[in-house]
Amino acid sequence: MDDGAFCFMDAREIHTSYGMVRAKIVGVGQTVIFIHGRVPPLAGWQSWASTLEPVAEAGSRAVAVDLPGYGEAARPEGAISTESAVDCVLELFDRMSIHRAALVGHNWGGLIAWRAALLGKNRVTKLVLIAAEGAEQMGRDLRGESQTPTLIVWAEEDSYLPASHAQVFANAIPGARKHIFARGESQPKLGSAEAPQLAGKPFNDVLIPFLKE
Repeated sequence: MDDGAFCFMDAREIHTSYGMVRAKIVGVGQTVIFIHGRVPPLAGWQSWASTLEPVAEAGSRAVAVDLPGYGEAARPEGAISTESAVDCVLELFDRMSIHRAALVGHNWGGLIAWRAALLGKNRVTKLVLIAAEGAEQMGRDLRGESQTPTLIVWAEEDSYLPASHAQVFANAIPGARKHIFARGESQPKLGSAEAPQLAGKPFNDVLIPFLKE
């Protein structure tokens, strides 16, 4: 898009087996689905507020979802499990007529995205894991299973999820790339709920070139 172009953001309700999911959609092109982490219950897609429009301006269709129990989505009884969240994300492909898409997940959303890529096989074109949970689950039985082009993003200073976890993912995913933000280069706690929004341009400058490849 030209500089200064206005990106219209659409809001959509998608009914799934786990209740209504709310999606914010901006742009046209290859779909990129953004999956939030363990944010406060009233939050959700806002984690990606500083990233959606730049991704759309770069030529993609950015879709940020509120998973059940978060933001404007349905409130199920009890917290949604990781397995149910993975199923919900994969169901969105069919409900939204998405044949293939890239997945970008932060924190818990990174674990969801990674598992969705394993189960969704060739429906997931690219995978971006941002300070993702689940390093302890990367056992030998899962090593080498994912063939999806993957970018792993972490912060050197992250005390919530240590940067050493990034190497665990990199070792387990063939060909995975890794970007570690140095001290002071980006918001230091990428494991925190608000991190993608606060990271802003430095994060976008790493994410967008990978998505465009």
